[in-house]
Amino acid sequence: MVRKTTLAMSVSALLASAVPAYASFDIEDCKWSDDHCLLKGDPVLTPGNDSRDNLLRLLSEAKSFALPVQATPADITRSRDFYFAYHPEWDAATTPATAAGEAPVEESSLSKQLAALQLDPVEIRNDGELENRFVSNSADSVSQFFAVLLADDTLTAEQRHALARARSGLYSGATDEQLAASLETLPAQSTAVQYKTYLSGAALFYAGDYAGADRAFSALIDSNRPWLAETAHYMLMRTALNKSSQNSTGEYGDFTLDRIDRSAAEQAQKAAQVYLQRWPEGRYADSARGMLRRINWYLQAWPQLAGLYEQRFQQASDAGALRGLVIEYDNVFGMQFYVSAVQEAFPDAPLVSYTEMLRALRLNSDEKPTLTQQVLDSSKPVFEKSGKLALWRNLQLNLWRATNNDAAILQAVKPAEKLPAHDILAFSEQVLYGDALMAQKQWLAAGDFWLTLLKLSKDVEQQQYVQARLAATLVFSGNAEAIFAPDSAVTNLRLRSQVLKAVASPERLRQQASQGPNNEERTIALHTLLVRDLTENRFSDWLTDRKLASAIAPPVVGKAFDDVNLSVFDWNGDAAEAGYVCRSLDNTVQVLSQNANDAHALNCLGEFFRTTSTHIDLWKDSAGNGLLGAVIQRKEPYGQFDRQGYYQQVITSPKAEHEDKSYALYRAIMCYAPSGYNECGGAEVDKAQRKGWFTQLKTQYPGSPWAQKLKYYW
Repeated sequence: MVRKTTLAMSVSALLASAVPAYASFDIEDCKWSDDHCLLKGDPVLTPGNDSRDNLLRLLSEAKSFALPVQATPADITRSRDFYFAYHPEWDAATTPATAAGEAPVEESSLSKQLAALQLDPVEIRNDGELENRFVSNSADSVSQFFAVLLADDTLTAEQRHALARARSGLYSGATDEQLAASLETLPAQSTAVQYKTYLSGAALFYAGDYAGADRAFSALIDSNRPWLAETAHYMLMRTALNKSSQNSTGEYGDFTLDRIDRSAAEQAQKAAQVYLQRWPEGRYADSARGMLRRINWYLQAWPQLAGLYEQRFQQASDAGALRGLVIEYDNVFGMQFYVSAVQEAFPDAPLVSYTEMLRALRLNSDEKPTLTQQVLDSSKPVFEKSGKLALWRNLQLNLWRATNNDAAILQAVKPAEKLPAHDILAFSEQVLYGDALMAQKQWLAAGDFWLTLLKLSKDVEQQQYVQARLAATLVFSGNAEAIFAPDSAVTNLRLRSQVLKAVASPERLRQQASQGPNNEERTIALHTLLVRDLTENRFSDWLTDRKLASAIAPPVVGKAFDDVNLSVFDWNGDAAEAGYVCRSLDNTVQVLSQNANDAHALNCLGEFFRTTSTHIDLWKDSAGNGLLGAVIQRKEPYGQFDRQGYYQQVITSPKAEHEDKSYALYRAIMCYAPSGYNECGGAEVDKAQRKGWFTQLKTQYPGSPWAQKLKYYW
């Protein structure tokens, strides 16, 4: 009863808690930008999600784009692989390699152009490794330049060859002298001189001589060669943009907007606008619009930048393009959030405003959100004007949740009678209602609500999410048994596994081990039961419970269930320390069932745990279970071995044989080798106690192999 009350008191804090990081940069796991990495956040709009997850879910729903979400197991009752968190196997996925003997498209096209221009083949680099201003010095840009040369009938074959050789040299890293030598024979009054000027400008640009590059490209803006005129305008923008950020990186590689050259950034902005006015559908139009976003970022023009992103979100043509845009967006706004959270809505960007204000609802170190009610109220007209008041309502509900105003949520939200098939805002609102019921400890109402919502939803992600909420509610209310009822709505094996490992009674474990719905659940239950029998000294029960394995055929094996491998209990004693003979685990437990203080059997039970590390593994399936993970936490989890306790029992036993007592002393000291920290379980003992054990071993049992073997205490 005490434990139940403690859990109930903590529910409000658990519901209000959010991811502590303010940005969305993944570090420790599968990178969000990798195609094989799937969404790992909850299928609701919540401050605790990665902001990119929230934004991509919201935008994809509006465009009917498929989301990169995890696949549903064929049978959720037999799999623990569906959960809302990073999956290690995502990192193992790889992008399909180019088929053997198949050349990349750009290489094949470039090879033909080189042959037509009578040039030797060039080594194609990995353009993905190019950074900053060098990104345009790629095989693709070389090929584009060659195509222009081949199409310009004012050039002679010799002039094309010389210009192409110079561009190839620029790509391959030729020196300035080599480039000049390639172009010295061009006639002064020919069209070729304009191309020469362009190549000189490009060389200066890549060399970081932005003043020289600007002069060269400026000379070409009125060229009678359309490609040169358009490209020169575009390069004037890029030149100014790169100039603006050339001193923005500090000594240790730290980028800061405060070091941006504003005048150069404003020059780049003007050049981009001029280019887009003249070539709104030009070959570089998409790039120029992307550069405008970067320029506004450099200028810290947040409202304008938000408007540009809002516009681009609406224009995304497919799921891949949208994902790339969301990544770019978060790299900008996520970094800015470290400096200061958004404090007001952007006039023409309700989606961006919503995303950033939702991010500002994450709790800070004082357990308070950055976003205030006053700021939220002042932003309402922006959402009303754009017809996005539903987004503002979601923010209001989340603010109430973050500030524990659950009564307001219960008054504002009505439990749904129907649930739209694709409406994440509607589903998120219902979840907040259920969370408010839980926060107010209305367990019966919360359980009924989650059951109803589970029936209303037709979405697999939503169903599994609600199952976790339902399971947490049942555990919170002290009714975990209902999770294993024949008609239970909690069918996800991962959730059931967590409850079996952390909460279930031995009686429930026996029930599920013998009559569980499938071999997978029976295996989890039986492994948990057998470990608890051993760690809780129920040795006679262990001998009886061991026979329940006959109900599981064939045995459940494999990496997905290596934490509950029943074969570990077939331990035959061979792995015990050389020089100390142990019989099988079955025989050892048989002895302990008759005499729980048998010194040799206690040492051998310790050897079983030492050599197998058998325990109830709560880590294996702990991630991505929502509130359930917090609800089932215990100060002293079940099934964690205490080898040190066995050794101490033997050390203090007046009936222990010398062989067993000396070995127990040896092993008790070795618990702290070499780190000085206890690796055997149980409470730490201080160094003075370990010294005492060492002295006792050396003085009382000097002839034992363990006294001779041990040189130190830790």
